[in-house]
Amino acid sequence: MTRSPAEPVDESQVQALTDAVGALMRQFKLEPGMLAGSAYADLHINDAALLNIVAGPGDWTVRGVAQSLGAPDSTISSALDRLEARGLIARSRHASDRRVMVVALTADGLALTERLRDGQLDNSRRMLARLSPQDRAEIVRLMAAIARGETD
Repeated sequence: MTRSPAEPVDESQVQALTDAVGALMRQFKLEPGMLAGSAYADLHINDAALLNIVAGPGDWTVRGVAQSLGAPDSTISSALDRLEARGLIARSRHASDRRVMVVALTADGLALTERLRDGQLDNSRRMLARLSPQDRAEIVRLMAAIARGETD
């Protein structure tokens, strides 16, 4: 079940596991390790997931973020207020539809999101390093299936 230290971890598996764990954290509303000095310090429980969503490709609206997180618009608006006050996100009116509010990361928000993501990737890398290549593929497959809500 364990591997020898000489076997490198497949980076695509690291990414896949990180994505699956993130989906599980959002789906089951699990609290990230909020330890003093960590990248999670001073973040509300939903802030890390929100920042990660907004860091994704495309233009994000308040409604789009809310739908992605499965949360009411009002909850997301409160979170955005908090993150905007900290200088992590910025909101602006959509160019073609002034009724729509677009959400984007600031430079500080992007830097924090990258720190959070790097920490998640490092955790996934350490978890996978303890397993054989076959077990790695199996745990990634199983966790991704759970995150998608699949049943065997």
